[in-house]
Amino acid sequence: MPHSTRIPPLLQPCVRLPREDALLLVTSTLGASANWLLVRYLCDALSTSNAADGGHGEEESHNVVLVSWMREYEFWKHEARKGAGLDLERLRKEGRFAFVDGLSGLCLEDGEEQQHGADDSLRASSARASTTLPNRGLPEVRTIPARGPRIPAAPTVDRTPVMNTLVDMASPSKATTTRTGLHTLKSFDLIHLHTTITAAISHLTSTSPTQRKTFVVLDNPDLLLALDSTIAPSAMTSLLLTLHTLSTVSHVLTHIQADTPLLSLSTPPQLLEVEHHNFLVKLAHMSTRVVSVRVLDTGVARDVSGVLRCTEQRTGWLNLGLESGDKGPEDETGRGKEVLYQVKGDGSVKVFERGAGGET
Repeated sequence: MPHSTRIPPLLQPCVRLPREDALLLVTSTLGASANWLLVRYLCDALSTSNAADGGHGEEESHNVVLVSWMREYEFWKHEARKGAGLDLERLRKEGRFAFVDGLSGLCLEDGEEQQHGADDSLRASSARASTTLPNRGLPEVRTIPARGPRIPAAPTVDRTPVMNTLVDMASPSKATTTRTGLHTLKSFDLIHLHTTITAAISHLTSTSPTQRKTFVVLDNPDLLLALDSTIAPSAMTSLLLTLHTLSTVSHVLTHIQADTPLLSLSTPPQLLEVEHHNFLVKLAHMSTRVVSVRVLDTGVARDVSGVLRCTEQRTGWLNLGLESGDKGPEDETGRGKEVLYQVKGDGSVKVFERGAGGET
């Protein structure tokens, strides 16, 4: 099944990348995840050919760099296969896709060390509990050796190098775990983040036979504001603009949370609330397209997972009314449009307008 058929018609104007280079913003809430939406963005960008649709004509596909601070590569590989029929492993080996892991290297390393320490303590306590007590019966009768010349002991052979080699070959942790197209963040430093992302972009550009541009997806970079109080929202937005100005990058999509507790400041306002609010507002003003998913205002419905709203921001002379020429039908597509969606158990998505029966 072609990848394009996995994207419902009402959703295509929202996930189709703009013809001009742009910044995109996706927001979600606690009850309405945007994972399925990001997978559709990957599906559209990685399609080998986009058929003429809506007057766009044939569009060139993109390379994709996905940076995620909330989910590992295995999660995205499974979701892409399940929801969009994308084989990210094959695309990674072909030099079309790269993944930057911002979760395991920053958040899970200490937890894994603590878990290993707990396992070692448990094994040590079990060994002590299973130690056999000495027999307190009759004394053991020992044989006294006969007197004679001392027999030299057999020379000991140092088996340490051989054993170490065998352990290294058998232990997966000692083996080479670096795979092409997979990168891991080891520091909260934004310079390290910029270097890692640009390295992933450069690798895709060098392996691509054609001059494809790269589509960068940042999944929950707002987590850095919560993990490191020294990172300012202005520094994050500067990083996004720096990535967007690269000649090999076409679009940068940022997905962050937009829950009410993070946007409505408490009294007195907390530092994290202020920084998250400022970061989201700056991104919304900078982005050409804002797509948000949220739960129903009226509560939970069995056949509706949430509400999707897509807003296009037209910049330049078009806002002033000084641009000549009539607007095409695609200019109004997706601007301020709101639809309902349902994510099914098999990964497929149904998108429909309010009051409609739905379409797959």
